[in-house]
Amino acid sequence: MSLPPTPAHSRRRFLGLMGATGATALSAGLLSGCSGDAGTGGGGSASSATDLDDLIPTFRAFEAVVPDIPGVGGAPDGFTAYPDAFVRAAGEVRGAGGHYTAMTPMWGPLPPGLGNNSFYDYVNERIGTTVEFNFQDGNTIIDKMNAVVAGRDVSDITMFPDWVINLIPQFNRAVGELFEDLTPYLAGDAALAYPLLANLDSDAWRANVFNERLQGIPWPSEPFSNWVLYRRDILEELGLAAPTSADELFELGEELNDPDNNRWAFGDITLSARQIFGAPRQWRYENGELTHMFETEEWRASVEYMRRVFDAGLIHPDMVSQGDNSKELLNSGQILFAQDGLGGWHEAYSQVLGDNPDFRLDLMPAFGQGGNDPVLHRNDPSTQSVFIRKDMEPEQIEEILAVVNFCAAPFGTQEYMDYRYGEEGVHHERNEHGAPELTDLGNSEVNDGYYFISGRPSAITESQYPDFVDWKTAWYNDAIAYAEDDPFAGIRIQRPERFSAAELPLTDQVENIIRGREDLSELDTVIDDWRRDGGEEGREFYLEVLQEHGRD
Repeated sequence: MSLPPTPAHSRRRFLGLMGATGATALSAGLLSGCSGDAGTGGGGSASSATDLDDLIPTFRAFEAVVPDIPGVGGAPDGFTAYPDAFVRAAGEVRGAGGHYTAMTPMWGPLPPGLGNNSFYDYVNERIGTTVEFNFQDGNTIIDKMNAVVAGRDVSDITMFPDWVINLIPQFNRAVGELFEDLTPYLAGDAALAYPLLANLDSDAWRANVFNERLQGIPWPSEPFSNWVLYRRDILEELGLAAPTSADELFELGEELNDPDNNRWAFGDITLSARQIFGAPRQWRYENGELTHMFETEEWRASVEYMRRVFDAGLIHPDMVSQGDNSKELLNSGQILFAQDGLGGWHEAYSQVLGDNPDFRLDLMPAFGQGGNDPVLHRNDPSTQSVFIRKDMEPEQIEEILAVVNFCAAPFGTQEYMDYRYGEEGVHHERNEHGAPELTDLGNSEVNDGYYFISGRPSAITESQYPDFVDWKTAWYNDAIAYAEDDPFAGIRIQRPERFSAAELPLTDQVENIIRGREDLSELDTVIDDWRRDGGEEGREFYLEVLQEHGRD
């Protein structure tokens, strides 16, 4: 099947960028939805999930279509085809003709703005409200959002990726000053007025409780955020199989590496190496002791492994210099294995299949080292949060909630098709398989703005791409068995500020060690500095959390 190419601005999916390289993506243990606690001077706080039940919406499932490949053990469902007809889900929950601004990230060129974009005209008419987007460069979103919080200058609707929230130490103090308390509008049965918001996972809602108030609207996440994508088509052409251990991966990298012909084995795969070697995402609790990832032998082994990979010259030089173009390098075949967010897979298909219909990616099998199982790091329940500006009139808040409800419509609904692909016959056509393909106008105008101002239940739906649904659901239904057991599962944690702040300096120094700029012998000093600057404080805090919740 041949597909038209899609420009980057319309399909640079947020989830495809969550596993990107750089200091932020390499930061470990971003467990909680925010850091610091206003009532304890930044000392952190924790609440059992059951303690938050009165603050979150009553869950009521909305099923638009039955999955073709059910997910097992919490893996997302797969849909191998688009339905012939779509369910209308929002019903009478519509806007009242208001005009609101919305700030979200955008990767790539900006689309035409309001007044010059028929996609916006169509979706705003369907919603009954005008939404005007203020896009921010996704590559510098942390800088912009820091400035937004510091300057107290927010849009009517603001989306924060959760990893950004974790890197704003004062966020928990600012959230109540900047954004509306949604508890009166959405807690308990009040949310049933917005049936597509009531369809969102309860744990995702719990992650949006700040200072004992419901303030954010979640994007429920897939179980895992990143793993290694590889060029299955090229390996099959060379008669090579996917690796099944870290040693095999290294050996395969040596065999494939060919700089003279502009081909390297890898992009940076540091996050995945941690999981291959069995390091925890953040804390491991054994025999009454709490050990951080940075203190484990498994994490150290992953650092040593990555240093070996860099020293062997198996990493593309752009990645050695911390470039941000691993997607393009993988798509062009200049690298064959690249760590990415799982959404990077269908993003690559949308960009490449039109020119190269034989292009195939796959997820590297989930494996551990030395015959051990991997430890795959679960996502937080919510991967982004949407906030409504404080001090708006109640009817304005209710109208914005109607907008967000529309944009929470799941796969199989007409609303989903509207905010993802625009008007049929204008912005997209359905191909012989019933899947949407953007027209030239759609390629110019359709973007992810509405997609970013709400979440929806995760699902594997991109049946327009060959092999995608079958391969991804098969990987997920296998990999889910290796999901990490989290000692803090079900506890909503707001981390102490010093503990959060200590991560980034360590991460920067570890990157330098991995890339050969500092000696491996510096690792002990780096870890000692982390303990001194907040790590030990974090350990004491988390031990108290375990004790308070009867898990010690």
